[in-house]
Amino acid sequence: MEGKDVDWFAAIKSPKGLDASEGKSFVYFDSSQTGFEWSPVLINSTDSAIGATINQLYGINKDITFSIAYNDDSPDGKVDGYRAHAKGVAVFDHEVGFWILHSVPNFPPSKKYDFHDGGSVFSQSFLCLSLSVNFLEDVGQYMRFAHVSTYLYNLPEFHKIVAPSLVDVVKKKSLPKSATVFTTIRELQTLNGTKAKGFSKHRKFEKDLWYSFIAPSLKTPMSVETWRSGSGTDVGSQCSKNKMRYNVYDVEVVKLLGKTFANGKDHSKWGVSMDKNVPAVCIGDVNRQESQFHRGGGAVCIQDIKLWQAFRGSVGKYAKCRTKPRTPRNFEEDATKRPEQSNNLN
Repeated sequence: MEGKDVDWFAAIKSPKGLDASEGKSFVYFDSSQTGFEWSPVLINSTDSAIGATINQLYGINKDITFSIAYNDDSPDGKVDGYRAHAKGVAVFDHEVGFWILHSVPNFPPSKKYDFHDGGSVFSQSFLCLSLSVNFLEDVGQYMRFAHVSTYLYNLPEFHKIVAPSLVDVVKKKSLPKSATVFTTIRELQTLNGTKAKGFSKHRKFEKDLWYSFIAPSLKTPMSVETWRSGSGTDVGSQCSKNKMRYNVYDVEVVKLLGKTFANGKDHSKWGVSMDKNVPAVCIGDVNRQESQFHRGGGAVCIQDIKLWQAFRGSVGKYAKCRTKPRTPRNFEEDATKRPEQSNNLN
């Protein structure tokens, strides 16, 4: 946030109307912090953490740098409703690079960094990881399973060898018709050793990413914030008496350092565990709507107690499971009486 390199960061952009920034302010958390802080620079500036990072996409040395930008709602106006519901940017040289997952349609631009006014209306989420090039194949496999919509890329010969899956990714190819496995979990580690997991699903998985894949893999109930407006049919909070299943609750109200807004103003995609022994935060691609069962996408999860506290504290209310119409419930109430258990990412 101060112009220095960091190991990883997470951010939530405010919706328009929350403050005087007109939807361009954001809270920020990096590996050196103990809690969310408001960025002193707005997201439309290349001096912001998000702007400075993504700005590296432009003007690269094409001989030695792999770069990719993918978005199902790309800045050139093309909307891809068949491939992954996923948005991201990655840039790697021969040694290291970064990968950002985000939720902003039509972003970033193809030629020069900017943050358009349309992206300012709703809240959005971001996760950035600094990675060794040794993990680029894992990043590529995440993208390949999801079947991302690439709109900008540069793939040198070196990176084709290091991460052969990227050849399919940049050509917008995914799994072969003979495939029988439609999910993948990629083990990642940042440059400073923070462990993370990338959960990616192909559209043929045909289930909810959060309830049917991430929560049971982490073995924890979760509160999840995703886009639930528009014409799609919401999945809703899901609960089960089966001890092998873990409840997933829809977030109704978000709190950002004392400011609150309802889910209807939020286009972000993130989830936080409800078990303090599994302090996981996941940021990614896919909404909790039935139409998303048939779209690829995923999320990357980090276990960091301070980050977990920041995101857990950002859940103002969540919806209980019930047969009657859903009503908000205070997040501080216990969501489950299941015995505590540990499921570390390492």
